[in-house]
Amino acid sequence: MLGKVLFLDVESTGLEAESSFVVGVGIMFEDGSWNHLFASSINDEAKILSDTISTVSGFDTVVTWNGLGFDIPILIARALKNGLDPSPLLTPRHIDLFRIFRELVRLGRYSLDDVSKFLDIPKKVQIKGSDMPPLYLKALSGDQEAMRVIEEHCYDDLQALREIFFKSRRLVEAYILLTEKIKQSSASPP
Repeated sequence: MLGKVLFLDVESTGLEAESSFVVGVGIMFEDGSWNHLFASSINDEAKILSDTISTVSGFDTVVTWNGLGFDIPILIARALKNGLDPSPLLTPRHIDLFRIFRELVRLGRYSLDDVSKFLDIPKKVQIKGSDMPPLYLKALSGDQEAMRVIEEHCYDDLQALREIFFKSRRLVEAYILLTEKIKQSSASPP
């Protein structure tokens, strides 16, 4: 039903595209192998975006955590800023597990860390997104320890995302079928 699945996590120097840039993109495959694209300077952003767009367009389904609220919009905005066509990012089906869990699973909190903990998925790196921009600035200046922490954080988040997906895959597929039925019934004339 979902075809080839890709897990995506974007890291940037901020939340708004006007005042930040994409410095890292983590891409994990169903088998757990992964790539971490990292900008060693601001000039590398266009290459990272181009590589991400190319990779994503080769998959049927992209899974994110709050990807409809952050990852996809910032990729689109920064691609446009860099003169790239972001439309291939919208070709695959997008599954935002944050939105699905918030809608269907009654919890008190919905961060990736909180849902991982609820599902007994271990996370090794406990860094908040707001801690990342200073680390990126250090890594950009050549700090290898900062780079190591960034890569571990990205891998840890992608691994948790992948595990959440596998634990909830049947629920996700049922939800997709339901929403597709609702769209079809609302699109057909009475």
